[in-house]
Amino acid sequence: MAISKSFKLAELIRHIEYDSTDDVIKTSKATQDANKKKGAETKTATDQFNLDTFAHASFRAARYIVAMSRGTDFHSTEIMLIHDGTTVSITQYGVLQDATLATFDADISGANVRLKCTPSSATSTTIKFDRTVVDA
Repeated sequence: MAISKSFKLAELIRHIEYDSTDDVIKTSKATQDANKKKGAETKTATDQFNLDTFAHASFRAARYIVAMSRGTDFHSTEIMLIHDGTTVSITQYGVLQDATLATFDADISGANVRLKCTPSSATSTTIKFDRTVVDA
């Protein structure tokens, strides 16, 4: 059964609330932004992998907030990258950790910029990120 546009509109309205005290509109549903992304990976090897990719023709720069955990160890960092269509420049800062759980690198492969991650241990490591990209 197809969902009508009226039903979709009613469902949207049901989740919107106006807070007159703070003069803000709130929603209980997650909103989607084409320039934002969340992701997560759990790895049990020290092999480098692509944590995230995006089209280099569409976006010029990206900012990642990465949070990792392995048992009771944690590691959080912020990563900025920018590219010129051929080369990616990357910097990492705001590092908080009690152990180094992974290292990061970036490159361009074909049409995509790749944020590459190398876990430091074969013990199960969870890597989560929030990404914001800037249009090209």
